[in-house]
Amino acid sequence: MASKAAPSHTGQVPPDPSFEEETESETFELVEPAPAAAAEFAEEFDVNRLSLEEQELHRRANRVAKVSMQDIKMLRPEQVRLGREKRDLCIRLKDDIEKAHREYDRRFRPIMDHPVDYFYRWLVEILADGDPHALGEYPYSTPARHH
Repeated sequence: MASKAAPSHTGQVPPDPSFEEETESETFELVEPAPAAAAEFAEEFDVNRLSLEEQELHRRANRVAKVSMQDIKMLRPEQVRLGREKRDLCIRLKDDIEKAHREYDRRFRPIMDHPVDYFYRWLVEILADGDPHALGEYPYSTPARHH
């Protein structure tokens, strides 16, 4: 009986298709959705001073967070509209946000203590249309917001 050769990965489960990354090479550029908030962290943290591996993790984390929020906005447009209006996005979209955050945390745990939170930034920029108050209560601790 012939057995199929296993892929040469380290036993990791392939990512959820909604979190697929682009495979083409991109130049890393940290996108700052909220200029006022970005200025607060610019003096403290420079991604370009990190190792190439950490820079790549940041690039991917930024991309995954952005795509996750775009997916939620596309799949739940009415709930996003109501959440902005009622200022309760994090409660109204709790299940979707928690699922996206679990995946984000699992994939980018090595950089979670860095003072930048792409998940929060894109949540505000895309789902809350730039208004952090529209989130209601943000349920996740983040070093970027505690400085």
